[in-house]
Amino acid sequence: MAKVMLVEDDNNLREIYQARLSAEGYQLISAKDGEEALALAVKEKPDLIICDVMMPKVSGFEMLDILRSTQGIQNTRVIVMTALSQAEDKARAEKLGADLYLVKSQVTLEDMARSVRNILNQDGHNVSPKAAAETEKSEPTPEAVQTPEQIEKADKLESLINQEEGREKSGNEGLDIISPEEASTQKTESEAPKADESGQN
Repeated sequence: MAKVMLVEDDNNLREIYQARLSAEGYQLISAKDGEEALALAVKEKPDLIICDVMMPKVSGFEMLDILRSTQGIQNTRVIVMTALSQAEDKARAEKLGADLYLVKSQVTLEDMARSVRNILNQDGHNVSPKAAAETEKSEPTPEAVQTPEQIEKADKLESLINQEEGREKSGNEGLDIISPEEASTQKTESEAPKADESGQN
């Protein structure tokens, strides 16, 4: 069975991700920061690591850099899953050797699970029959097969992400955005009376 390490300092998110990956049948290991993750990686030698970036002690970027230069675990597959959506952050992760870069607000739990399956299958790891079957499907796993606990945790994850996006969008509220077409129409209408007046004179 494939061994997956989850590195996430947010307790709520870590529990949500663990619940979803457990449903796939993987052997799971978890760590709350990069320092703990490196120590566990040397000991447990996971097949795949899913890590956040902004963490205490050792960040995800620092962890990835150290991982790639550590004998015995330097070839471990790594998915970086973070709230950082800037192109330079993705480029930095790829330069350090990340196999995949996912932005939390842009992916669902099913996207994450599918990405894990795809990477493990590429390496020929023995994934669970359920995970192997799901990889062959083009559509995500129907929500009907999820337990009430999994659905509740998925909703909680979506709520956390929506709260973060709401804070970013709050600064743009109240702004009137006019398209070029609308601006052109308004300008034409405002000039029309002037044309009439000149005709009368």
